[in-house]
Amino acid sequence: MKLLNTMISTAVLSSLALGAVPLVASAAPELTIQSERAAHPRLDKAVHDMQDALKELQAAPDDFGGNKGNAIRDTQAAIHSLKKALYYRLKMDDAAIDKVQ
Repeated sequence: MKLLNTMISTAVLSSLALGAVPLVASAAPELTIQSERAAHPRLDKAVHDMQDALKELQAAPDDFGGNKGNAIRDTQAAIHSLKKALYYRLKMDDAAIDKVQ
């Protein structure tokens, strides 16, 4: 009887231990600029929309009541900040973030 109890206890403990260990190891997905864009398509679109607006603002002959320079600077800063948020998991420095098209 004691032998049977020991065998049952061993079987139960073995089952519990196996349940705690995954049978198939899964690798974390590789993070890339493309994967981050795919994960956050609206943020990616916002970056492109702001870049288009910046080009239009820079090309405009009007100075918008003296506000053009500040608007350009603020839009550039907003683009950088949004890209920094979008790509934060890639641990890119500011120069690398600014190079991403």
